[in-house]
Amino acid sequence: MKEVVVPDEIFNYLQRLGEEDRLSVSEVIIKLVLDKATTDEKLKILQNISKEYIEQGKILEKKGELIESGEMYWKGLAFIMQAVAMKLGFEITNYQDYFSLIDYLSYKFNDGELVKLFVNSEKLHGEYHPRPQGEAEFKFRVDNLTKLVKKLEGVI
Repeated sequence: MKEVVVPDEIFNYLQRLGEEDRLSVSEVIIKLVLDKATTDEKLKILQNISKEYIEQGKILEKKGELIESGEMYWKGLAFIMQAVAMKLGFEITNYQDYFSLIDYLSYKFNDGELVKLFVNSEKLHGEYHPRPQGEAEFKFRVDNLTKLVKKLEGVI
């Protein structure tokens, strides 16, 4: 991950843009970049961002920062799911769309395990839905996320 230095006015503007959708400045920048990218570029960007967030999750997990790590894993999953949705001609515009996409994929591929993997992976998302997680539960959820990401990458 890299940092970008911008004037305060630009940062404040980006922050205001994100407030309505509860997006960080980084997420606003990603959204703006994706809006400018071609479809092929978007797919590549989404896949690469997914991998980067998952790697960041691993680094934070090794440091014992489970809440932050879980959020990075979740973001990695969210971006690969956005790529899958795009590939299928769908768009994820809200939190419920992630669940709907998994339901659709589970039906389309006759793979009920997708739902189980997603429900367990989603519990890593601690920023807005804090849940107490011990190390064993956290590891279990990361294992589910890893399996789910692998299956989703196969769809792209």
